[in-house]
Amino acid sequence: MLRFRHMSPTSRLFYFALAAALLLELYSSPSLAQQGALDLNGVPADPLHAAPGKIVVLVFVRADCPVSNRYAPLIRRLGARYAEKASFWLVYPDKSTSAARIRKHERDFGYSLPALRDPQHALVKQGQVQVTPEVAVFDSSRRLIYHGRIDDQFQDFGRARPTATTHELDDAIRAALAGTAAPPNAPGIGCYISDLE
Repeated sequence: MLRFRHMSPTSRLFYFALAAALLLELYSSPSLAQQGALDLNGVPADPLHAAPGKIVVLVFVRADCPVSNRYAPLIRRLGARYAEKASFWLVYPDKSTSAARIRKHERDFGYSLPALRDPQHALVKQGQVQVTPEVAVFDSSRRLIYHGRIDDQFQDFGRARPTATTHELDDAIRAALAGTAAPPNAPGIGCYISDLE
């Protein structure tokens, strides 16, 4: 351990300046999302800081996941219903999916929500998700209040009910807006996100 009492004033000044520089770097460094999430132009993006005052809903999808694609109409409806109070984002966690492929996927499925690539899985980690489709809902204080399935329509991969009997995403959004308890986290059914640590 350094003994500052026995150092010259110049040495003390040097170590204080070094400590200040390290603290400044620590507190001004980009958030976890900025280090890994990118918009479709390759620019770092952090959806948790993009819409102050709104809740944030991250919807993790894959262009090649049939379960994700089945949920496109519902995701579009919920995004439109809560547009004034919630910031919806599509998050593509597959490292090999290009921006061009994502744009085509959005056109094919009628999405108008902003989309992000998450090749470093920064948002995957923040949202604590494992499959697509899964969602992460953050309240206006950016606290994760729900992560998991959208609803219970899919009982297993390839096996679905005619209609859902529970609606976890809608319930979590309502809870976030009302400041009440969100539904319990429920694992999703779908396509596993590869290369999870």
